[in-house]
Amino acid sequence: MKVNNIFIFLCIFVFFYESLGFCFDNNEKKENVKLYWFIPDGMRADPKVFNVFKWAQEGELPNIKWMMEHGSYGYSIPTFPSHTPTNFATLFTGRYPLKHGVADGPMHTEGNPLNRVSIGGFSSAAKKRAPIWVTLEKLYGKRIVLLSIPGSTPPELDMGITIRGRWGGWGADFYSLNFEPDYDNNMRYKRGRAAQLFFFGPPLTKYVGSKIVRDAPVISFSPVKEVRCDSFGAEIYAFIYDSTDDKKVNYDKVAFSTDKFNVVADLKQGEWSKWIPIITTWYVEDKDIPIKTAFKIKIIKLDEDGFFRIRLVFNTLNKYITKPGAVSEELIDNVGPMVDFVDNFPPQLIYYKEDKETFLEEAKMSFDWHHKAISFILDKYRPDIFINDIYTPNQMLTSRWWMGYIDPSSARYKDVSDTERRQLWKEVKQMYKYIDRMVGDLIKHADNNTYIVLSSDHGAVPLDRSVRLNNLFAKKGWLKFTIDPKTGIPKIDWEHSKVIYLKMMNVFISPKGLGGNWYRASGPEYEVLRREVKETLLNLKDPKTGIKPVIEAYNWEDVPHFLSLPIDRVGDLVIVNKAGYGWDEELTKDGEIFGIPLKTGYKQAILADREQGMWTPFIIVGPGVKKGYEIKQPIRHVDQYPTIMTLLGAKVDKDCDGRVLNEIFK
Repeated sequence: MKVNNIFIFLCIFVFFYESLGFCFDNNEKKENVKLYWFIPDGMRADPKVFNVFKWAQEGELPNIKWMMEHGSYGYSIPTFPSHTPTNFATLFTGRYPLKHGVADGPMHTEGNPLNRVSIGGFSSAAKKRAPIWVTLEKLYGKRIVLLSIPGSTPPELDMGITIRGRWGGWGADFYSLNFEPDYDNNMRYKRGRAAQLFFFGPPLTKYVGSKIVRDAPVISFSPVKEVRCDSFGAEIYAFIYDSTDDKKVNYDKVAFSTDKFNVVADLKQGEWSKWIPIITTWYVEDKDIPIKTAFKIKIIKLDEDGFFRIRLVFNTLNKYITKPGAVSEELIDNVGPMVDFVDNFPPQLIYYKEDKETFLEEAKMSFDWHHKAISFILDKYRPDIFINDIYTPNQMLTSRWWMGYIDPSSARYKDVSDTERRQLWKEVKQMYKYIDRMVGDLIKHADNNTYIVLSSDHGAVPLDRSVRLNNLFAKKGWLKFTIDPKTGIPKIDWEHSKVIYLKMMNVFISPKGLGGNWYRASGPEYEVLRREVKETLLNLKDPKTGIKPVIEAYNWEDVPHFLSLPIDRVGDLVIVNKAGYGWDEELTKDGEIFGIPLKTGYKQAILADREQGMWTPFIIVGPGVKKGYEIKQPIRHVDQYPTIMTLLGAKVDKDCDGRVLNEIFK
C-alpha cells in the first residue's frame, strides 16, 4: 500500500512538472530565450470599431495574423489616467501608479511651485520601481536594446543600448519646427501656448518677420522676401521669390541657404528637400556644444502674396541621445537620419488643410526609419531583449483629421460623406499596415526560443468638446490672470488664485493662494472650498448637449483606493471626464468654458474600463505559449509584465499587482 502511494505521488509530480515546465525549466534553456517586445504608442484595438484581429484574419495584417495563429491574443485594458507615461511604467513594472509612482506626465509635488513641473513622467527617474530592462540586465545578464521607449532616459542600462528615450529630459533632442509670418497675429493669438512644446516649453511654431532684399541667390520677378529661420543655434535663410515672368506678384518658390549665397534647397508648395547637413548647438548648463546633424524642409503652404508655412524636420539622432554614443553614428550610416515620429505635442499639423498631406508624408518617413532600424539593430547587436516603440499611431488617432470622422460615437461622424470616410479609413488602415510590417521584421529575426509580444499603452476615442476648466474657475473668482495681447498666452496671478486645473487630471486648491512653493492645504476653510469646487465640477453641464462632462472628482486622500494613484503626486482633486469631453488647461479672453477643438481624438483622464476605444491589443508568441488561443476576457496592463517575466524564467516580485496569465500556457 505504501509503495502504491509513492508511485502515485511520483506520477502526479511528473505530470505537474511536465505541464508546468514552461515555468520551471532548467537554467540552460532559460538562458537562451529572447524577447522582442513591440509597443506602438496609441494602437487602439477593440471589438467594434478598430477590430484589429478581424482585419488580420481578413488578410489586411498578415504578420499580426501569423502571431494570432502561432500564439495567444486578446485585449488589454490600460490604467488611469490612460496616457503614455503612466501606462508604459505599468507595462514595464507590472504595478499600478500607486506603486510605480508615474501618475501623470507633468507632475507637481509639495515644496515646489505649481508654475513648473517638478517631476516629468517621461523621465526614468520618475519611476519608484525598477523596469523590466533593469531587472533583466542586473539579475540575469541579458543583452538589451531599447528604441524610443518613454521612461528609459536618463539611461538605466549599464551594458545595454538606449536609443532616444522620448522626452526624458536627457540628451540633445532636436524636434521639428514650423515657421510662419509674424504679421498673422490672429492665428498666433488663437494658438497661444499650443505653439509651445508641452504647452510650457520652447516654441514648436515660430512667428518670424521678413524683409525685402536685393542681393539674393535667386532670380525673382517680384521683390525677394528674406526670412531668417533660427533653429537650435543654426542660421537658415529662406528666400521667398516669384519665378514666373508674368507681370504679376505671385510668389511660388522658396530657396534656402545657410550662408545667404549657396542654395541648399529650392522648393515649391508641397515639396520636400533632401537631407541637408548642418551644425546645431546644444545648450546644456554652461556649455554650448556644436552638433553635426541634418534637416529636411517642407513647404507646407505658400500663397501668392508671400504667406508661408515652412516645416523643418531634424535628424533626432546624435551621440548625445544614445548610449553608447557611437550607436548613433552606426544607425545614421546604415539606416539614415532618424524621423522618430510625426508632428509633436501639442500637435502642430492641424491648422491648415495642407497640414494633413504633410502629416501623412512625415508619418511614412517615421515608419520607414523604424522598419529599417529593427533589422539593423537585431542583425548588428543581436540583443537578448529588444523593446521598441513608435509614437506615430498615437499622433494619427489623436490628430485632427481622422478619429472624429471614422468612429460612429463621434459628434462629427456625419460631417463627412461615406466616400470621404472610406478614404479616411484607408489612411488609418495604412498606418496599421505599417505597424504590421514592423511586426514582420521581428518575426523574421526570431528563432524558436524567442518570445514576440505586441501590445500598446492606450487606445484613443473621439474628442467632441473641450472644457476649459480654468475659465470656469476664473468666472467663479477663484483664479486671476491676464492675457498677453500679442501672443494670447495667459499670465496667472498665482498669489491671488485659489483654484487651478493642471494637466492631465488635477485640480489644486488653497484658500490662501497658490503662489510660492506649494504645500497641500488643510483645515476647515480648505475643506469648505474643496467641497464647493467639487460640487461645481460635478454640476457643470454643457449648455449645448445637456451632458455633465465630469464623471467623478476624487479627494486626494481617496485616489489610492479608487484610482490606484499615489497621493504625493496628484492634486487636491482628481477628475475623471466623460468620453467625448476633454479637459483644456488654457485660459481665454472670452471666458468660454465649452468649445469645439481642432483635434478630434484623445485619451487622457478616461476610465478605460468603461470605454472599449481605450483598449489595446495583446499578442504573445513563443515557447510554451498556446497557439491560436483567444483570451476570452480582456486582461489588464499590469498582467503583461508578470506573464512575460515568468516565461523568461525570471522572478516576479511579490508586490507585483498583475497576475500571471496561466490560461495562455500549454
